[in-house]
Amino acid sequence: MRFFDNHTHSQFSPDSATSMSELAAQAIAVGAKGISFTDHLDLEAPRNTDKFVFDVKKQQRELECVAEKYRDKLQILRGIEVGLQPCAIKSTKEYTSPHDFDVVVASIHFVDGLDPYYGDYYLEKDYKTAYGRVLELIYETATEYKDFDIVGHFDYVARYAPYKVRDIMYKDFPDELDVLLKFLAENGKALEINTKTYGDQRGHIQKLDVSVLKRFKEFGGEAISLGSDSHDAHRVCDKFPYFWEVVKSCGFNNLVYFENRRPVFYNPERF
Repeated sequence: MRFFDNHTHSQFSPDSATSMSELAAQAIAVGAKGISFTDHLDLEAPRNTDKFVFDVKKQQRELECVAEKYRDKLQILRGIEVGLQPCAIKSTKEYTSPHDFDVVVASIHFVDGLDPYYGDYYLEKDYKTAYGRVLELIYETATEYKDFDIVGHFDYVARYAPYKVRDIMYKDFPDELDVLLKFLAENGKALEINTKTYGDQRGHIQKLDVSVLKRFKEFGGEAISLGSDSHDAHRVCDKFPYFWEVVKSCGFNNLVYFENRRPVFYNPERF
């Protein structure tokens, strides 16, 4: 099987020191068909605001060099992961509009001026309030921003949560998930399975609720994206064979990657 990793971070992301060449070499080593570099852009971040931007033109030059180096072995595409906040919709559009990407991943990293990674977001909230607010915010910002291809790690907020309940289950948030999944399906957007989320996070291995995938399909959704969210080379395409089986079990026959902002559906068993 050959996979396309749609979500990786190179040295152009503030939280990665891994070169594009290292990531590409690892992708080849694990037999990947292709990789998209989706470095972070989080404008108006609550901490270290200037840290979450990168030189898009410099990234492009580096990517072109790496793509040429590995051109007979790996397809390399140019992407970006935009962090969505209501206060940053306009500035994000202005920052990205002059540039041509193959894929845009839209994610929530900061919530109401707080960063869940540091824990203060969860204070004085129960898990339903904390998780539900983020799901509402994903829908709110996605419907306003719209210029994206993949919703990244919809269940990210549970990664660093202090609660006993650290999985987002459809039965707990049917209304919040329904409006989001319906919007994605009707607008041809992809739902990401972010395999970093389902690794060991502070002593807990988060579960992907297959009911979310099945509900997405019921709404007519077709595009499922696998992304490792790799910041280190060893995680490229991590757990992809396992999650491909999960995707198939929910009735999907293909995965997706994006080239020139257009979806390309593929079956990794025939790629």
